[in-house]
Amino acid sequence: MPNRSSLDQELASLRGLIADMANRVDEQFAGAMNALLQGDVNLAEQVVAADDAIDALELRIDQQCERILALHAPVAVDLRMLIMAVKINTDFERIGDHCRNLSRNARHLADAPGLLNQTRLPKMADMSRTMLREAEMAFLENDRLKARKVIARDLQVNRLHEETFETLVGMCEDGHEQAEVIAHLLTVSKSLERISDHAKNVAQSVVFMVEGRDLRHRGVQDDEDPSTNFPSLDEPSTGEFTQKT
Repeated sequence: MPNRSSLDQELASLRGLIADMANRVDEQFAGAMNALLQGDVNLAEQVVAADDAIDALELRIDQQCERILALHAPVAVDLRMLIMAVKINTDFERIGDHCRNLSRNARHLADAPGLLNQTRLPKMADMSRTMLREAEMAFLENDRLKARKVIARDLQVNRLHEETFETLVGMCEDGHEQAEVIAHLLTVSKSLERISDHAKNVAQSVVFMVEGRDLRHRGVQDDEDPSTNFPSLDEPSTGEFTQKT
């Protein structure tokens, strides 16, 4: 029967694969947003093409999880780690899909570069990428507090999405001549909102992995402790994607 040392090695290998997945997805996100902001169609095509590698890595991670489950029958904390690894793997892969979708809008925005900066989309992208990076670090460091901060940030991204939606709809109602571009910007906003949702999912998985506490669907849990409500965040964004006018 495989021993404890063997299990630890297998789990370490799994964590390394997930870290690789997170890094690849982060690169995809940066590439997708730069393609949109710069109207770089060639870069957008590179991001779309790179999605196959992320899909392949997703399968490899799932296979590693299956191998650990079959060989070691983990329990307790190890089993929670394995279950959450499967979920986190899926969330990262879905973020990669949304990055691909973001890139596919680049060619439609190339003729209207200034329109994107009239929205909160650069700010949304900045905050969503911050969430992605912090979710990865929370996983690698087993840091439940960092994970909870990621969860709290999602509310801010949701508000930016609502503001952007209202702005873009208002442009259409005013008879803006670039209605087709506005439609693609609405798609971009929704993709960014979904990316932040998946980053939040990763963070929730980290909290469960560390604490054994499931933070999903909190409104339907009878034993909810109000002292665990997430605090609001006042930290400024990194400004990485924010364009100055």
